[in-house]
Amino acid sequence: MIATAKLQEQTGGLRSWQHGAAFLCAFAVIAARRPDAILRPQFWAEDGRVFYGDAYNLGPWIALFRPYGGYFHAVPRLAACLVLLVPLSHAPLVLNLVAIAVQALPATLLLASRSSVWGSLRYRALLAGIYLALPNCWELGAIITNSQCLLALSAFLLLVASIPGSMRGWLINIAFLLLAGLSGPYCIFLLPFAMFLAWKHSERGRWLYVGVLAACSLVQTWGLLILSPGIRLHYYLGASLESFAHVLAGQVYLGTLIGSNSLAFHPGPRLSVFIYFVAIGGTAIVAASIANSILEMRLFVLFSCMILVASLISPAIHAPPGVPLWELMASAGGIHYWFFPTLTFAWCVVFCFASRVLLLRIIAGYLLFFFCIGIVRDFRQPAFKDMQFNDYAARFEAAPPGTAVTIPLNPDGWSMTLVKHAE
Repeated sequence: MIATAKLQEQTGGLRSWQHGAAFLCAFAVIAARRPDAILRPQFWAEDGRVFYGDAYNLGPWIALFRPYGGYFHAVPRLAACLVLLVPLSHAPLVLNLVAIAVQALPATLLLASRSSVWGSLRYRALLAGIYLALPNCWELGAIITNSQCLLALSAFLLLVASIPGSMRGWLINIAFLLLAGLSGPYCIFLLPFAMFLAWKHSERGRWLYVGVLAACSLVQTWGLLILSPGIRLHYYLGASLESFAHVLAGQVYLGTLIGSNSLAFHPGPRLSVFIYFVAIGGTAIVAASIANSILEMRLFVLFSCMILVASLISPAIHAPPGVPLWELMASAGGIHYWFFPTLTFAWCVVFCFASRVLLLRIIAGYLLFFFCIGIVRDFRQPAFKDMQFNDYAARFEAAPPGTAVTIPLNPDGWSMTLVKHAE
């Protein structure tokens, strides 16, 4: 026991019970940011209409292999099938608990000894804390639809971590990468990083990661190009350097430092000068971090940049007639498109604060002060509008078989129609 404790201390790992405690703490922090997800649970958009609605109306097996938006969504589909085991009135709560568990996973992975490449245990705990308290990301809180982003982050952390030392560890990693890869298109972006790491470390086991992600990428590409061609409507992007600067400065850099804001959406020459200044300054911080950080952080910056570019080129957003998509996105705070670049910028500031360059440490310390303001402003995420879900659930339970019941969902304009099954 003493030898094991010393080894864990040297490798910066935690004991099994400490991992469990860390997971519960992360779970509690996420729940505290949006307590209505547990105290007054309701479905959010696709959580209800697509995933639960398909699972109930079509049956678990048909729904499980049904693409949505051109992609397969294994984890949300599996969670929705699990939720069928409980009454409708409890379904949103169970689905939210699964979403929160997925959201807590990256913080736990950072604290594992296999993630010691990121730094000491205390330093990794800081990175995990920043992730849990990240501003301008309310759309990820207890929403199973957007869990694909969090699964992708966990998959990236597994790829850059040291390889497991047991068969059980390998099986768990492979199973998780398979689930993450079949839950959205992120596996396509993860694949080249898996290949690079397998080549760099010359560890045969890492090629298993490559094989799993390659297979998942083929499946997701098949869903996009063969099963659902033209599924995404192409609106006018309105792409320009000014629009990009507004997105980058307003939603990524200022969104990280002061939380959700609409500064990038307000026109005016003076504000535009400020926006350009923030965009250039924030990019300089990221560049300085890349020059002074570890390889894993550089790869994470590149991965986040790829995600941001793909999001700007082909966002799944419906714009009103005549409104450019980039203009609309510049005003949309808290959406999942800003998660990876926001987390990247926050971690870059921390890396700069740990730099040996005095000027970088001073600038990073100044930015961390504002980052604390952003955490305080955005820690409590907005509660969902009360759609009287329990009343509709009771009405559905009392309805005769074959009755179609439409239930309003968050946000406004969304609804879910369920056809009552025979008992």
